Formats: sequence, C-alpha cells, structure tokens
Amino acid sequence: MIVNTSSVAARTVARGGSLSHYGAAKAAVTHYTRDLAAELGPAGIRVNAIAPGVMLTARVKSLAEERGIGVASEAKHVPLRRLGEAEDCAGVVEFLVSDLSRYVTGQCISVCGGATLTPA
Repeated sequence: MIVNTSSVAARTVARGGSLSHYGAAKAAVTHYTRDLAAELGPAGIRVNAIAPGVMLTARVKSLAEERGIGVASEAKHVPLRRLGEAEDCAGVVEFLVSDLSRYVTGQCISVCGGATLTPA
C-alpha cells in the first residue's frame, strides 16, 4: 500500500490566492494518487492520500505570527474548533495502512477538523 500526502490546499483557495503554487502541486499529488490506484489496483496495491489542514507542527508554530497560518484565531473557523496535531494525521494513516481499509483505494481523506466545510 502507498499513502501520499496532499493538502486541503489542493481543494480550497487561500485568502488572496497566496498559496497558488502549493495548491497546484498538492492537487497534482491528489490526481497522481487516483491514477496510481487505478494502475496498481489489479496487482492488489492500494494507493490513497491524506489531505491535512493546518497542523500545529513546531515549524508552523514558530512561523505562525509571521505567516498568519497556525494562529489561535484560525480555530474559530474550524467546525471542531481546534487546529490539527500530527497525531490527527497519524491516526488516518494508521487506518489506511491497516486491513480496516482493505477495500479503500484512490481516495484522498481530508484531515482538517472540517475546515474545508466552512468559508474562511
């Protein structure tokens, strides 16, 4: 099995289009995941992806104020009212690499607390 990492930026537009290059690259990862799933499926190889939202990694925390990404005020726009932690992604990856997802392929699962459901 293969698990790629895309981003919610592949499906949404950042304020002012400031991440257009990043969103386009991650959209390519999502499409590559789907194509590869179709190609490798007959060999029994599952290919999926995760699409994280804002994750509070050490890097994001250190640059939050400067970049305006990962700041506490963003959480109010997320239906679960918090930003993500690395463990949130790890749980989805664990599902995708386990037999619990044995009939799942070609999917890109958002791990964003519902952030893509609401306008910014």
